[in-house]
Amino acid sequence: MPSSDKDEALRELGSMARGRREDVSVSLEEIFERTRVRVEFLRGIEEGNYQGFPDLVYTKGFVRTYLGVIGAEDMKDEFMSWLNKENVSQIRELPPRNVLGNGTLPTKGFKPASHFWLFVVLILILIGSGGYVWYSWASGLISDPFPPAIDARRISSEVVSDEVKSDDVSVSLLSNAAGSANYPMEILPPASRSIAPNPEPMKPHLLIRARMDVWMKVTIAGKVLYSNTLKAGSQVSWDLPSRAQVTYGRPHGAEVVLNGKELGIPNPRASKTETYFYEPDGTYRQAQ
Repeated sequence: MPSSDKDEALRELGSMARGRREDVSVSLEEIFERTRVRVEFLRGIEEGNYQGFPDLVYTKGFVRTYLGVIGAEDMKDEFMSWLNKENVSQIRELPPRNVLGNGTLPTKGFKPASHFWLFVVLILILIGSGGYVWYSWASGLISDPFPPAIDARRISSEVVSDEVKSDDVSVSLLSNAAGSANYPMEILPPASRSIAPNPEPMKPHLLIRARMDVWMKVTIAGKVLYSNTLKAGSQVSWDLPSRAQVTYGRPHGAEVVLNGKELGIPNPRASKTETYFYEPDGTYRQAQ
């Protein structure tokens, strides 16, 4: 698939994702504070520009985290499908080359030439060429019919001197035993390599989305950080330096994301208030 199709599809998906983010009134800086994914990467996702992103595995992780924060998980499969596609260049068929004849059958009565005579002609040509070279050399017309060449089998017996080193290049100048000549060599700079930056580790955090109006009380490190009704479609999040205790008025009305992992609805069948504990290491349990 041409790269332009993939780029256009990712730009369109990014634009749709930006609209979803604006609908929930979340800025890129807020997403960075919650996920620690750099703002330039978040902006690149929305613009469909993945230049400078690290390896594809990290890129897909950034996209999943971004979509989870803005509540657009339904777009994840389409994003992953386009990110996994490779750019395949169009191959133009070329007419066959070096084909003898037009493929038609020989006319009646045609007899192919004997291979014996072809072999004889080839031998005569080789003998004539060799005789001419020997005559020219013996007559002084040429000084040496076979000029010296570098023989790889003699490299081990030659003197290795003047070793030249650079960061990624180590070469040696070879000279003959008499040291009369050095073979010129061109030292090329090492190919540039781009090193993908290591993604910053994600801090423990808790994110809660409201599927419907739900009352919640959130306590972290002994402090009540939230005690109110969260409106449907809204979400709140906190860093998680220690255990969080969350009491839900309607546990089936909320969805939980712990350290970037979707935990889903605490209890889809609950009809009364329940309390849950969420740990910084990603574990959780219901209070007894």
